[in-house]
Amino acid sequence: MRALPRHFRLAAVATFGTIAVAVSAFAPAKKAPPLSPRFNHVMMIVSNLDSSVAFYTAAFDLNVAQRITELRVTDENGTATPRPVKMALLEFPGQEFVLEMAERPAPATGPSPNYQHLGVDVRDIAAAAERIRKAGGRDLSPIHTVSTSGGTVAKNMFFVGPSGERVELMQIVSGEF
Repeated sequence: MRALPRHFRLAAVATFGTIAVAVSAFAPAKKAPPLSPRFNHVMMIVSNLDSSVAFYTAAFDLNVAQRITELRVTDENGTATPRPVKMALLEFPGQEFVLEMAERPAPATGPSPNYQHLGVDVRDIAAAAERIRKAGGRDLSPIHTVSTSGGTVAKNMFFVGPSGERVELMQIVSGEF
């Protein structure tokens, strides 16, 4: 068998390289570990979860990432308490920041009746809590372990910022939030 002329071989190699690059653009990217700390979610209280989810998904093309019907909160002593909830986590496609909604009566005091708290992901919740204490954060709750009905497990705690705003620290143990 006779070898192809050099310019045909070069063209074939160039074509193969172009195809390989084009196909690799569609290969799933490896998910980089999330930066820490980073904003994770904003939580709103709503009066009717289903109508709020319908509105935000239609108005902004948000996806429902998770619906949560129960939180199991485990305190420092290992005592687990189940809490029925009606919550949804919504996100824009391709983004990790979450709009958390919970159906329940608005609190009588605190921030606006709809805004509840800002969530911040951290890798080491105990170290983050110590840093917040040193910075002047107040009314820190103990660190709890929370398990959702959707399978997510996280350590969390709340503190109050200088203007009375509530912030949640969250260390994901397993699953996504």
